[in-house]
Amino acid sequence: MKNINSTIVISELIRTVLKNKISRNLLQSQLDKYIKKKVLDNDNKFPEFVKLYKYYAFRAMYNSYFKNYDKGIISSKVTDKILSTLIDSALITDELNKSVRQNFKDKYAQNPPNLLTISPTKKCNLNCIGCYAASKSTDKEILTWDLLDKVIGDAYHNMGMRFFVISGGEPLLYKSEGKTILDLVAKWNDCFFLMYTNGTLINESIATRIAELGNITPAISIEGYQENTDKRRGNGCYQKIVKAKDNLINKGVPFGLSVTATRENIDLLMNYDFYDYYFDEFGATYMWVFHYMPIGRDFTSDLMITPEQRINLFHIQNKILIEKKLFVADFWNGAVISHGCISSGRPGGYFYINWDGNIMPCVFVPYYLDNVKTLYESGKTLSDALFSPLFVKGREWQNKYMHSEEKLGNLLMPCFYRDHYKDLVNIVKETQSKPENKAAEEAILSENYYQKMLMFDDQLEKISSPLWNELYDENENIDKKTVNLKLLKN
Repeated sequence: MKNINSTIVISELIRTVLKNKISRNLLQSQLDKYIKKKVLDNDNKFPEFVKLYKYYAFRAMYNSYFKNYDKGIISSKVTDKILSTLIDSALITDELNKSVRQNFKDKYAQNPPNLLTISPTKKCNLNCIGCYAASKSTDKEILTWDLLDKVIGDAYHNMGMRFFVISGGEPLLYKSEGKTILDLVAKWNDCFFLMYTNGTLINESIATRIAELGNITPAISIEGYQENTDKRRGNGCYQKIVKAKDNLINKGVPFGLSVTATRENIDLLMNYDFYDYYFDEFGATYMWVFHYMPIGRDFTSDLMITPEQRINLFHIQNKILIEKKLFVADFWNGAVISHGCISSGRPGGYFYINWDGNIMPCVFVPYYLDNVKTLYESGKTLSDALFSPLFVKGREWQNKYMHSEEKLGNLLMPCFYRDHYKDLVNIVKETQSKPENKAAEEAILSENYYQKMLMFDDQLEKISSPLWNELYDENENIDKKTVNLKLLKN
């Protein structure tokens, strides 16, 4: 690895690092340099400090994985499958995949999205306060196996997708025509799946099957420690999660955690001990942080973290990512990594399909125009849905916001639902998009809700814009070797 060149596949570099524990520090240093060069040399419109931040995310991702691999809680067999699917197939596309994506670009004059999030069932065995999906145990809504399989095949063959996110409801409750969600993972075995789950159903048998498959990782939902989790998710839930993670560790399966940031647990998320515990003692390999969104069951803006709390969390997350090298990703505060909002099927982004087959720009944008059932009945594909007025307007907003006046938009407020609610309402009304459920209809019609969201956006803009402008202006023309990351300041 001493003289790394661009023709070497990244997965082979990672394999070399994993196999040589004695010389790990030297080899990982070489891997760091290679990844950094690849990211910084990428020819795009983004300034150096933004690309550098993406490098920090990649570094934290494999660093977190190496730590748990060395502890013996991730097996080599599972690792081989992850490298061949997540890295080789999903991140580093083969010639067939490249051909599919090029065909899409030739036809539609833009690159396809990279991933799809799909919720095959609304049913859930829990009844969490403020659930974005308003799921419960008696829900019957489901995508049939044939339809679910067709959707994955459509995205695979027509967009070149190899990465899929499974949400819910509780995915492990999905059953149709004798098939489960793990049967879907088994069928599409050259793809990689991330599954958001409450974790309570991951018994030894399920953990064994996940390990045998190797191309799926569970992200288990928690709210903090036991008291916080049981308060929102139900008594005894946390101990079931502990048992689930033990089952996964015993089978060598890497898992992550999914945390919803609310005003009730924000103090925990501001404490370094929280991350030290869950990464070092609990055994997590990654963590997703979602800010509570005022949609779904009994939605309320009162649970939203304040703009001040959000910026403070941003600083903490930077130190976790850059100094501790732990992979903590936040879909609002982490927009520097993703170059802004990734919704609306943007090139390299994603879109969402729920249990009714409704096709939406984002999990947290509960409005739609197209449905997969009627789409397929009319002889169309998912690609056609990406060019509905709702999706086109969403991408137009992204492009205008991100590159207004030849300058990158404020990536500290990237979300066109949470951070620019007025624009979201205008898009929904202009395109005559339909609400996903009654709660979404109530939200779009409520003047009180509208004013509260605008107040949040205004406060966030006042706090975040000076910080973003300072960061952008100071780094715009600095040599990439001396980038001054003020993201780390308290």
